[in-house]
Amino acid sequence: MMGFLYVLGDFLRTSLRQAGYLVGWAAAVGAVLASATVLVLVPLGASPTVASQHLVVLTLDPLLSEAEINRLAWQIAGWPEAVRVNFRFAGETDPEPLAERALVVEAKPEGRELLLSRLAKLAGVRKVTTLERRAEQPLLPSGTRLIALAALAVGLALALFLGQHGTRRALALWEKPREILRISGLSPLYWQGPPIALGLAVGMVGAGLFLLAWHVGLRLAPQESGWREVLRGAPWLPGVSVPAGGLLGCLGSLLRVHS
Repeated sequence: MMGFLYVLGDFLRTSLRQAGYLVGWAAAVGAVLASATVLVLVPLGASPTVASQHLVVLTLDPLLSEAEINRLAWQIAGWPEAVRVNFRFAGETDPEPLAERALVVEAKPEGRELLLSRLAKLAGVRKVTTLERRAEQPLLPSGTRLIALAALAVGLALALFLGQHGTRRALALWEKPREILRISGLSPLYWQGPPIALGLAVGMVGAGLFLLAWHVGLRLAPQESGWREVLRGAPWLPGVSVPAGGLLGCLGSLLRVHS
């Protein structure tokens, strides 16, 4: 194993003599991952996604103590018709301007009427106000999926082309050590393994570039932009993109013309 690691290190050091070519290869892998992710995350239709929240504002009797308010909130939170219960104070404006201490209850759409009837019977509640809040996801630019599909095709072709030719160039620079290994009687792993390891390393670097660009985009995207929702919708990205990038890099190195 130590002998193979030494050979691998020598091959990688030799390959760095064409560092610009390797960076281009890694960038192409990152572009493939980015376009594929956009295709997965961007919705097919042109219509925005609309979500509704059914809220009930309970204006409380000012004589209620903190302990009584807490007990009331926990009681409501235990009902199956309630999604969550939040505390509000006088002067707050969400979900509406409040002049007194209140509880805001989010109701399940199918249980809203039953919840209202139960809330109306509670002691310590002076007023019950119902609200419906609609959140509409901003539309992305038209043709986003088409552009992502074109970018995927171009990026994939470029990644495979650069992988094949980058590996061939690296092997040309490493020709003499490789020939010595071939005639030494050692396992083929010693002269066939390093090119595959190079593809794996470049692919993982490409995945790293993609993840870096993704996080930068998440920080810089405007709050009201539809892209922010897309960028936030992929918590699985690190676990998928790194092995996918490594696999794509290996595929490019395996397409080389064997000498």
